[in-house]
Amino acid sequence: MNIKISFLSIISFSVFLGCSDNNGNANNLEDCEDSIAVDTTRGVCNVSLSYGNQVSFSESGDFINITSDNIPDHDVGLFGNISGALNPNAIAVQNSSYQIDLTPEKSSTPTPLQNNGPQYAFGILFNGIELDPVAAEPWPHQGEPGPPQGGNVNWDWNLEASMVLIGLDCNNAHVQPTGKYHYHGVPTLYLESLKHDSESMLHLGYAADGFPIYYKYGYSTPDDPQSELIELESSYRLKSGERGGDGDNSPCGKYSGIYTADYEFVDGLGHLDACNGRDGITPEFPKGTYYYVITETYPGIPRCFVGLPSADFKLGAP
Repeated sequence: MNIKISFLSIISFSVFLGCSDNNGNANNLEDCEDSIAVDTTRGVCNVSLSYGNQVSFSESGDFINITSDNIPDHDVGLFGNISGALNPNAIAVQNSSYQIDLTPEKSSTPTPLQNNGPQYAFGILFNGIELDPVAAEPWPHQGEPGPPQGGNVNWDWNLEASMVLIGLDCNNAHVQPTGKYHYHGVPTLYLESLKHDSESMLHLGYAADGFPIYYKYGYSTPDDPQSELIELESSYRLKSGERGGDGDNSPCGKYSGIYTADYEFVDGLGHLDACNGRDGITPEFPKGTYYYVITETYPGIPRCFVGLPSADFKLGAP
């Protein structure tokens, strides 16, 4: 089943980015500042849903078959068209199904989650909730809810969901207009419910290409399960200096982390590759596998696939 999702941010950004003087003339770049502030505010999770969490994982032939109502098994923030809600979209029961490769293989080139807009959700956790890290918030931003309308947008400068105010709850999650609840970052309360310690690797689910997803811990020597378990670090870092945009066609100001393009991959900086994964042995895959890692620092949820993603995670137009 092809799950089509429309990406809309639901909190208005009172944002005005510009570099012009009162006469409409461009100022020097040093006078050009980005007025979008870093905002990692999260809504409290004090709502218990009346819906039941229904999810099933099964193997058949060369595939893993998954069905889910996409209802989380933990408390959530306040959502819906009511006072104080994080966004106006109420959580609703879905009827989602997915089929992913049981024996995935690496492709010759990675597939990005974003290509002139979000094109794939990354994967699904064992609680049946999708990992969907990319927002649909391209440059420019003019204080209106959701992405700019029309074709005059610059997807090279897309807001990073975890670093700006888009109505996420304490689980780094919010709700689509369809009622689908999904994670943009580390799923806090789901992890807490697993009562996991740092003494073993934690298998959380599967990416759309079939490779497994783990949470932050791995063996210090990837192919040696007797080696020390460590917190794996991504190989991304915040760029230094100024963006260099003119404030009209692209943003200006210092790299702050509010845009995905504010970060750069440095091979060997951390333990993981550009898709935030690596090859190695895990308890569930003692013969070895490629696996992805959800990290505490950017990118958190990986932003590309090393294998061929299932069409069931393909997103509709933002």
